[in-house]
Amino acid sequence: MLSAPSSASRAGAEIHTQANTVDELATAQARLIHLRDGEVVLFKITRSKKWQGRFRATTGKWVRFTTKRTSIEEATRIACDKYDEARYRERLGFAMFVKRFDEMARYCVEEMRRDLDAGVGLKVYTAYIAVIESYLIPYFGQMYLTSITRKHIAEFEVWRNTKLKRTPKVSTLLTFATAFSRICNTAILQGWISATVALPKLSVKGERGVVRPAFTEAEVEKLRQHLSTWYLELTGYKMEMRKLLRDLVDVLIYTGMRQGTESMNLKWKHIAWHTENGVRYLRLWVSGKTGERWLIAKHECLEVLKRLQQNQLDIAELSFDELIDAQIEKNVFRFAKGDKPYEMNKVFRRLLEEMNLLKGQVGTDRTLYSLRHTYGTKELLNGTDIHTLAKQMGTSVVMLEKHYSKLTATMAAKELA
Repeated sequence: MLSAPSSASRAGAEIHTQANTVDELATAQARLIHLRDGEVVLFKITRSKKWQGRFRATTGKWVRFTTKRTSIEEATRIACDKYDEARYRERLGFAMFVKRFDEMARYCVEEMRRDLDAGVGLKVYTAYIAVIESYLIPYFGQMYLTSITRKHIAEFEVWRNTKLKRTPKVSTLLTFATAFSRICNTAILQGWISATVALPKLSVKGERGVVRPAFTEAEVEKLRQHLSTWYLELTGYKMEMRKLLRDLVDVLIYTGMRQGTESMNLKWKHIAWHTENGVRYLRLWVSGKTGERWLIAKHECLEVLKRLQQNQLDIAELSFDELIDAQIEKNVFRFAKGDKPYEMNKVFRRLLEEMNLLKGQVGTDRTLYSLRHTYGTKELLNGTDIHTLAKQMGTSVVMLEKHYSKLTATMAAKELA
C-alpha cells in the first residue's frame, strides 16, 4: 500500500515547481524587447526564429504582427515603423494597417454573400462575386489599391480579354467596372483608404451588345401551335421538358419577366389576386437583377398557370383559388413529381432550329430572352406608357428608349404616314 507523501516532500516539490516557474518566467522575460518606452514589444516564440511584435491600440486591444525578420536590428525598425504608421492612421480615423487588394476584395465578397443569404442582396451580386474571385483577386490580389495605376489597369484589361477569349461587350465591361468600384467603395467605408485618394477605374468602352430579336405575332402563333403537339409522341423526361417549355413560353410572353433569375425562381406563393374596380388581375412577385417587384400578368396567363398546376401531382386536386390562398413554397416551373429543370435554353434552341426560327431579322440568334423583347415590343406598339412598362419589366426608361428606339417611327406611323 502506498503511503501519502510527507509534508517535507510536498514542500520540496512546491519549491522545485516554483523554481521552474521562475526560470521559465525569467527566460520568457529575457526574450522580450521593449521599445518606445515600453509601448512596443518584440518577442520570439519557440517554433519560429523570426521576431514577433505587439502593441496596444488606443481601444485597448493588443495588435500582434510578425516582422518576418531574424535580425533584431531589422525587426526593431519594422516594429517601430508599424507602430508609428498605426498611430498616425488612428489619429486620422483610419484602420491601423493598410490592407492588400485581396483582403479588401474578400471582405467585399463576404458582404455581398451575407446580403444574398439574408434575401436583401441583388441577383447581380453573383456576377460581381464571380468577377472578383475569378479575375480581380488573381490579378491585383497582392497589390495595394492605392498603388494600382492606369498602366496596371491597361495590362489587366489585356489579360482579362485573353482569358475571356473574346472582346467583351459593354454590358460585361460594366459588370467588371462595377465590381471593381464596389471594392473601392468598401475600402473607403471601412476606413482602409481615404475618400480623397484618387482611385483608378476600369474601362467601359467596348463592343455594343446586340439586342435579341423579337418574334412577330405570326411567329408567336406558329410557336404556340407547334408546342401544343411537340411533346405528344415522347415519354419520360423529354416529354416533360417539352410540356414545361410550352408553358414557360406562354408565361414569358404574357408577363415580360426575365427568363432564368425571375421565371425559374417563381413560386406559387408569389402569385396573388389584385382587384381593382371589380376586376381581378393576376399579380406576380419576381426577383431579378434589378431587385424585387410586382408585375401584372395578361388575363390569358391564368389558363397557362392552371395548366402548370394540373401537371403537378401534389397540387393538382386544389382549385386555383385554394392554391393561391395556400401560399405554397414550391416552384411554378417544375415537373410532375416536383423536380426542377436544370435549364430550358437548349431545348428551346432545338425547337427554333426545327421550325427555322432561330435567326431574327438582323441575323442574330434568338433565345428565350427574345420572348421578353417580344413582350416589350408589343406593349410599346400597343401604346403602353413607357414609364409603366419600365416598372412592369423591372428596367429603366433609359434602357427601354435605348433598346426600342428603332420602333419610334413605327409607333408614330399614323402621324408620319
